[in-house]
Amino acid sequence: MAQNPCDDLVINSVKYNPFTDTTIIISVENNTPVLFDYPGFVLINAAGDTVAKEQVNYFGIGQESIHTLQVFAGVQDPSDNFVGDMELHTGFYDTLYCSWPMDQSLCSASPCDSLILGFQNWGGALVTGDFAWSVQDDEGALVDSGSFTMVVENQYWFYGLCLEPGNYTYSLTALTPPSGGGPTLTVSPSTTFASPTMSMALDWFNQVSTDLTFPFYIFCAESPSSITNNARNMNLKFLRNGGIITVQASTQITELELFGMDGKLLHTEVVNAQQVDLPTSLSAGLYIVKVATTEGVLSSKVYVQ
Repeated sequence: MAQNPCDDLVINSVKYNPFTDTTIIISVENNTPVLFDYPGFVLINAAGDTVAKEQVNYFGIGQESIHTLQVFAGVQDPSDNFVGDMELHTGFYDTLYCSWPMDQSLCSASPCDSLILGFQNWGGALVTGDFAWSVQDDEGALVDSGSFTMVVENQYWFYGLCLEPGNYTYSLTALTPPSGGGPTLTVSPSTTFASPTMSMALDWFNQVSTDLTFPFYIFCAESPSSITNNARNMNLKFLRNGGIITVQASTQITELELFGMDGKLLHTEVVNAQQVDLPTSLSAGLYIVKVATTEGVLSSKVYVQ
């Protein structure tokens, strides 16, 4: 008896697009010689309602394939498990070819899910030079940071993180003069072709940074943020008087940490005051200041001239 081709069509994942609840992404691998001509995936819940459906865009399913399904409004709460069937139709929905029963969450994994930071040259001349990056959550807390060098032989850079649902900002700064090309910041759950991606062109001439703010499975979270402090209300300010930079908050600062854009801790100061001076020995460049107060913790970037 011939084996059913559906048995060798490997479903890697079925998840919401991490940046929006209007699309669901299916990742599959086709380990069969069957092409599955003009395929279309659809999710149908236990009540028989169509939750999401793919517009046919492919001639067939290749070895590795990403499929985007449009979500029907008002049918499925993203935070609820999907219970029903995933179907694969062929021939522009002329034939039901495969069906899989499902009872699973379509949200991010717990406690975190993968995100790939990227920096790529999307055209023109070559991009070269040194760059510094950081990721902050919506409370301004530093999640991760570092630096890298773009060379002629590699016109891309990727870095993996595991994030919990929330809103984040990916910031990137050029540490060397512009070289040309089409430098672009990207965030994506995978480096796979056609994986959902948010992007922003780097501003070569911005002395501070280019900031790409993105939501990450925020629609799957029980609340907009798991952080309960009042860090947003700290009103962190940087006052400049000649060569002195003073960090000022609306409440008592208990500790200040200063980081380079490579993530290295450069200075720590334990205080009990509403303002603190940064060291005057700093070289010109971009730094991250992390301030702890009686109201919470907040991180911000500061440019030293």
